Amino acid sequence: MTFEDHNLAEKAAKGDVEAFARLVRAHSGLVYRLATRILGADDAQDASQEVWIRVWRNIGKFRGESAFSTWLYKITTNTCLSTRRKEQAREMREYGDEVPYMPAGPNIENDPETAALAGERREELFRALERVRTEHRAALVLRHMEGLSYAEVAQILDVPDGTAKGWVSRGRAALLVALSRNSEEGSSR
Repeated sequence: MTFEDHNLAEKAAKGDVEAFARLVRAHSGLVYRLATRILGADDAQDASQEVWIRVWRNIGKFRGESAFSTWLYKITTNTCLSTRRKEQAREMREYGDEVPYMPAGPNIENDPETAALAGERREELFRALERVRTEHRAALVLRHMEGLSYAEVAQILDVPDGTAKGWVSRGRAALLVALSRNSEEGSSR
């Protein structure tokens, strides 16, 4: 953890709005990126805002035993998992088993052809991630897309190390199955 993050968190816990704003500026990319990867682009903005509300309400509980970013990963992941569970419950009430959800990935590359292909791959990946059980998806995103260690994934998800490893493994397997199904569905059209 950086000394600056720890110092800013302490000041924010005492009500220093500017210190909190600096934390938001420094870490908003992490929050949005993680929310996009767990929830998809459509829900990431709302979830990110909810994360920062929760951080402000709970900043006094940050004890500095881990890096501020680890604490933030945990709040972001829990917020996204909660959002996803609520959304799944709502979708089940509205649609039953047929849920039409296809997040679109951002396109930021210069070459139009490369950008189109990358966008298609990203969209395919997000569609496949939607088919992965929520907890397994979160573990997979934290480990392979955010580059965290299994120990950090376990800490963020509040599970033993072995469970985190199992969830990542199951998430990876489910993602491969979903990508395969997406590929088969695409070729049968």
